[in-house]
Amino acid sequence: MTCIEGWTSCNGFFLLILSMLAIAFNLTPLIADYVEDQRLLYSPISCYEWWLPGMVGGGLLVLPGVAMSLAARRKGSCNSRCGMLTSAVLSLLVILGAAYCTIISLFAIDRGPLICDTGTHDVNNCDYTLGNFSSFENIRFDLSWFQNTTCLETNNPDDLSNGIMRERLLDLEIDENTQKIIHIVVFVALAIIGLLEALVGIFQIVAGVFGFICGTSKRRDDDDDD
Repeated sequence: MTCIEGWTSCNGFFLLILSMLAIAFNLTPLIADYVEDQRLLYSPISCYEWWLPGMVGGGLLVLPGVAMSLAARRKGSCNSRCGMLTSAVLSLLVILGAAYCTIISLFAIDRGPLICDTGTHDVNNCDYTLGNFSSFENIRFDLSWFQNTTCLETNNPDDLSNGIMRERLLDLEIDENTQKIIHIVVFVALAIIGLLEALVGIFQIVAGVFGFICGTSKRRDDDDDD
């Protein structure tokens, strides 16, 4: 095994671990919602969990690159110049998925959980259009939603006079502080995972290109047999 193949193998295993972590973190708020409500898409902790940044971006889009990186180290058809080049090409998909995971997570961190973003936990207030992602200029990361005692008091001060806030607080299946903690832990983790996946994807592109140019141990073994 050449150093390039060893590098490719390490990249593949590292990406596999990261993709599994991304899927697990994305599933965390979804499972919490289902356990409390016994149904999905009823009162989510965050609208952004249903953009599936970890399951799709950090998970499914990364797995083809993982499979090819792990296969390229074996003494089979993938252990060749073509296999190494293919692993480099699939790493572009890894970077695309990682970018999606990171971007969605950054917007989620900025906006906070649904109860802080809209003042309610009603899924009908979720905006699933791409309009919110047209620019990064509005991202502040002041985390005021996390620092405030309650998001409902900040977003809807007029509700104090008519008791709507009390009704909303009593109607929450998961208390507000728990929602905040789940939200920030999940999306900070997904943002970090996305950045790491992008870096590994870039490293694998370099490794794949070098493997394509320099050849693999399989080719060298075949030449020695001749």
